[in-house]
Amino acid sequence: MAKDAALKPSPEPSAKPARGFPFRLWAYAIAMTAGVGGAGYLAWTQYQQAGRDNDAFVACRDSLTPAQEGRRLASERATACDAELTKVAAQAKANDDQLARMQSNLSATKDELTALRTQRVETEKRMAAIADIQGQFAKMIDTGQLKVAARRGSLVVELPAEVLFPSGSAELSEKGQIAVIEVGVVLKQFPDRRFLVVGHTDNAPLKNSVYQDNWELSTARALTVTRFLAKAGMKADSLVAAGVGEHDPLSGNASAGDRQRNRRIEIQLLPAITELPPLPATLGEAGAAPVPAPP
Repeated sequence: MAKDAALKPSPEPSAKPARGFPFRLWAYAIAMTAGVGGAGYLAWTQYQQAGRDNDAFVACRDSLTPAQEGRRLASERATACDAELTKVAAQAKANDDQLARMQSNLSATKDELTALRTQRVETEKRMAAIADIQGQFAKMIDTGQLKVAARRGSLVVELPAEVLFPSGSAELSEKGQIAVIEVGVVLKQFPDRRFLVVGHTDNAPLKNSVYQDNWELSTARALTVTRFLAKAGMKADSLVAAGVGEHDPLSGNASAGDRQRNRRIEIQLLPAITELPPLPATLGEAGAAPVPAPP
């Protein structure tokens, strides 16, 4: 077999030349491989960078979340503080208003207390004056020439008409003149007081009299007594005369005794201005300039 092979003629050389090594293909392949590898590497690098960026974003977001929550809580606390501040301010205003009212009430209470103290002093002075008058009139009271009593809250010196005047007359009898002068001597010791002299009669009609009716007779008697009081030393500007006729009786006129009691002269001690309740300020003072009307 070896011999046959050795003896077998060699094949003729081919007419086509043998191909060389494909450098271009390998270069292209290498270039493509390098490009793919580079692209892959770039993609992998970008992926890695994206991952790192995402981690950084998550870290940043996580770091921002507590801050945002803190700002939200701070905003809520600020709103609550504003509401509380408004509430406290309103309460403070209410307290100020209440304090102002209390101070006003306290001032009014002090003024009322001062007024009450002044009124008490005046009342004590008045009671002392009444007691003094009663003491000085004791003799005349004992002899039945007059009575001292309280009527409608005022001190009243009551003189029976029988002691002073003849029936139906306004001329003082001699005994009546003495009685009126004695009363005037006592009352002039109170120059700061005013006195109302009032004439009273019963309801019996007048007969054959110079006076038209009991009203006129009572007024004439009051004027007569007033003039004699002035002669006794009382100030004329402290005396006021009035007559009421039969229209202010002490008793009914059913009996002679009642009618006798109703015929009288009363001298009333008028209250001082300090003993009277204050008038509204809108009334103003007498003689003051009129308040101009609004335009």
